[in-house]
Amino acid sequence: MPDLSLLLDYLCARLGIDRNDDRGMTTTEVAVITFLLVGAAIVVLGIIYTAAKSNADSIPTPANPGP
Repeated sequence: MPDLSLLLDYLCARLGIDRNDDRGMTTTEVAVITFLLVGAAIVVLGIIYTAAKSNADSIPTPANPGP
């Protein structure tokens, strides 16, 4: 089995990728990913709230005993 670091070095050299480059994701990409995650969390919380409310509404309330 070949050494993975050598394979990675070869592929980076072949594709012209500098492994020591400090550039990463841009601020816009981070903002979009954060926005999508927050949106997904809001949707999940809405689903949980709706299910909990429907379960609470389906609990029967006992009738008051007559005099």
